[in-house]
Amino acid sequence: MTPGVKKSPAATDLTRPLSQSAAAAPANIAGCMITPIRGARSLVSLLLVGLLFLFMSPVLRLVIVPGGWLFPRQRFLLVSAFMKWMSAGIFGLLRLGGVRARRVGILPTASPILVVANHQALLDICQITLMAHPRVPAFVTRRRYARFVPLVSQCIRLLDSPIVDPKHDPQGSLAAVRRAARDLPHGLVIFPEGHRSHDGEVRPFRTAGIETILAERRMPVYLVLNDGAWRVRRLADLLFRASLIDTHSEVLGPFDPPEDAAELGEFIRELRATLVARLAEARGNGARHAA
Repeated sequence: MTPGVKKSPAATDLTRPLSQSAAAAPANIAGCMITPIRGARSLVSLLLVGLLFLFMSPVLRLVIVPGGWLFPRQRFLLVSAFMKWMSAGIFGLLRLGGVRARRVGILPTASPILVVANHQALLDICQITLMAHPRVPAFVTRRRYARFVPLVSQCIRLLDSPIVDPKHDPQGSLAAVRRAARDLPHGLVIFPEGHRSHDGEVRPFRTAGIETILAERRMPVYLVLNDGAWRVRRLADLLFRASLIDTHSEVLGPFDPPEDAAELGEFIRELRATLVARLAEARGNGARHAA
């Protein structure tokens, strides 16, 4: 180079190896393409789940429901098998869209238990369904899901799930939960936060439901920690964002409730504290492994 003459930026670029410049373009193209590809996979997987619902609706209406009427002693077996098959099918199809799901532990439902779980997304219900053995317990269910939700509403009725409307009928809701605790053979699942978490953290518990259940019938309590699905809480979120889901569900317990009903409040606070601590621990371990 002539002394005193500076290289222009263009000249500097021309001195780079051709292989580096050529490699940069495909890398940029790949980065731009990855999001649309993931979105397309997510959409296709959700459409396949819709086809699964469409295909299994006649099975529920023509086989499971009549079977429960004709053989009432086998009703819980039939609906449990159907729900487990559906849950496994949903996860199998969503994996095509990038969903990752892991489960640790078993919920032993041969006798009544109370399952207390944090709630992040609709998929939490599928996770609990697959961890329950040998039967699926009933879910404490808000009234809006009791009718006109394909497959879901009929399964709720077949399980004899208590239907609640805490805002408009708090006393009737507690009465429904009390009857379910007394009568159901495979226990109950309750999400005491009341709503799905917006940020993945464990929300404050609404304790009336748990207190009513355990006051009516003392039974072992199991916790289920759900994490990883809160970014895609609603069905609509799944359309193009399924790959964001890396959900993990873990069974903790059993925990023996106190015999004195006056001690239930402190017992429930300890249950929530256990979930909060385990959530922090699990996320800490995940961050260390990622590092």
